[in-house]
Amino acid sequence: MRAGTNYVVGGILVFGAYYLGLYVTQLFDLPLPGPLAGLLFLLVFLFLFPLYERHVAAFATAPLKHMSLLFVPAVLSVTLYWSDIQQNSVALSIAIVVTTVLSLGVTAWLSQALFASKQSPVHPSTTDNAQDNKDGSKP
Repeated sequence: MRAGTNYVVGGILVFGAYYLGLYVTQLFDLPLPGPLAGLLFLLVFLFLFPLYERHVAAFATAPLKHMSLLFVPAVLSVTLYWSDIQQNSVALSIAIVVTTVLSLGVTAWLSQALFASKQSPVHPSTTDNAQDNKDGSKP
C-alpha cells in the first residue's frame, strides 16, 4: 500500500512540475523549453522538501528501467535525416563532444559539492569518548 502511495505522489509531483514548467514558459514567453523549466522547478522543490525524494524516485524507477524502449523512435527517425547528418557530421561531432565534456564536468563538480555538504563533521564528544576508552577508563 505504501509503495503505491509513493508512486502516486511521485507521479503527481513529476507531472505537476512538468505542466508548471509548460505553463510558466508560455505565460512569460521564456526562451526555455517547458519541460526543462519543470525539471528545474522539481529540482528546487526537492531541495526545499527532501522528504519527497523517495516519492519521485519510486515513480521514476519504472521508466528508467525501460529507457531503451523510449529511444527506439528517435533512433529510427535518424534514417530520415541521414543526408543532413552526413553533411553536418563535423559540426555535430564537435557539438556532441563539447556538450558531453561540459555536462560531465559540471555534474562532477556539482555532485562533489553536494556530497561534501552532506557529510557531517565528527562531534568532539565522540572523539573524546574514543580517547577515554583507549586508555581503559570508562566514560
